[in-house]
Amino acid sequence: MGRYSTGAITTGEAQRIEISFLLKQGFISKGGIISGSLSWNNGSSIGIQSETTEGKQEIRLYYQNQKPTGEINDLDYRIQLSSIPSNLGRGLIWYFICPISGRKARILYKCYGSLYFKSRKAYQGRIYYSCQIASKNNLHNERYFSLEKEIGKLKPLIRKKQYQGKETRLQERIRKLEAEKEYHDYLRWNNLPKSIQKILGR
Repeated sequence: MGRYSTGAITTGEAQRIEISFLLKQGFISKGGIISGSLSWNNGSSIGIQSETTEGKQEIRLYYQNQKPTGEINDLDYRIQLSSIPSNLGRGLIWYFICPISGRKARILYKCYGSLYFKSRKAYQGRIYYSCQIASKNNLHNERYFSLEKEIGKLKPLIRKKQYQGKETRLQERIRKLEAEKEYHDYLRWNNLPKSIQKILGR
């Protein structure tokens, strides 16, 4: 039996809204009301308005959705936001509250014919991570580069590697990620045919 069904969608293929992107692009700013739009490479676009004033933390999404039958639906709804203090002591960590499941999520997806953006776990059809449907030869490559990217984002956040003689939690996380990266680096080369390993000097 295969690991996934025909027509499976990956997180990279689904239309998605990431809280980190909204923050980076200034779509969410504490104490303000901000309006704008988002667009994707497939030509889809939506209107977005965020409000994080006293007593209200939400984003409003409005757009048209066209079904394969040609029917067009006008959507206009709000998604609640939640924020908690960062354990690094640097501002807030923001989350969406999924409008379907009520769970916290950093990313909302729209796929499998859904009219709404919702969390990955709110779908009956599974949304796979690309590494879950990758072949054995590609899985370790994808995980290696994913870890390399994550480590690259974390390293600039380091202020101290140790505090009161103990390794900081951030440094410990980076160390463990680097060990995992080394593990996948070994396996991604070990899975290559011996003839190719010889050419590459492995």
